[in-house]
Amino acid sequence: MEQKIFEECLKHYRADFGLGESWQSLADKYGYKSGEYLRSMFKNERKKRGIKGKNQSQIREMPYEDKPRVAVCDIETLPMVCYSWGMYDQYFNIDNVVHDTCFLSWAGKYLNEPDMYSDVLTSDEALKRDSHRIIKSCWDFLSNANIVIGHNYLHFDFKILNTEFLKHGLPPLKYVIVDTYLVAKKNFRFSSNKMEFINKSLGIRNKISNEGFKLWVACSEGKKEALEEMLNYNIGDIYSTEELFYRVRPYVRNFNVALYNEMETHQCPVCGGETLNSIGYYYTPAGKWESVRCGNCGCVSRKKTNFLNKYKKKSLLINS
Repeated sequence: MEQKIFEECLKHYRADFGLGESWQSLADKYGYKSGEYLRSMFKNERKKRGIKGKNQSQIREMPYEDKPRVAVCDIETLPMVCYSWGMYDQYFNIDNVVHDTCFLSWAGKYLNEPDMYSDVLTSDEALKRDSHRIIKSCWDFLSNANIVIGHNYLHFDFKILNTEFLKHGLPPLKYVIVDTYLVAKKNFRFSSNKMEFINKSLGIRNKISNEGFKLWVACSEGKKEALEEMLNYNIGDIYSTEELFYRVRPYVRNFNVALYNEMETHQCPVCGGETLNSIGYYYTPAGKWESVRCGNCGCVSRKKTNFLNKYKKKSLLINS
């Protein structure tokens, strides 16, 4: 990387607030194919020059009153390699497996914080399929999260991560999962629930394109440029997931940010907003509750005071 480009990237890096669009402007200026690619190239150059990154210090703990800490996380894995006598309806015996699937890279950031955290196998680690170093850095990142957001996270990333934690002697982590894939599947009728399709439909930031399976093969062979591109691709998924979360956030139902602070005023469960507008009542078989809409994110929730008096409650019948 030329000195002039490096110096401008370094200046930008120290003032960056995690907005990929600003890196994109630098990429356009100097002819790089994407902002994430330029960021990745700069990161490698910075390490070569021995300049410590702002993310290389220990991930800071958050004081109680600043929680919840909400993380966006995504991982990539190397494919399994097996011997086979055909392409269709094959059953692979354990003895057919040459290499099991392997943890390849991860990326993540905390909502409302500027820093991007990420890691990828080195060429030597990829050839040996040694994921010990990067799974530890991912564990450190997730250990500070109260809530983790990901697309298809519950049935893929979460299980892969737990398997890696178990293999490498790391203790389990406990956090609330917000899976944007499941939110989309439950609440909407997109023709496909893949993030690439949903984000394109919504006109928001999308995944970075790559050459497909060839990239994973090149990573498996330990090719340095491929590993750098994979990390760049992984980081791009974080920004795409973050934008998707903000769009579907009003439909999320499995967490309440108000639990993590000492405030006693009413707060929106999904964004913490305090501008709540009454929109009538919500009825259940056992009660009548005031319904409110958040003026910040649009989420509809209800208060916990039952407006039915004790005599009305006693008069209600249950249709069993």
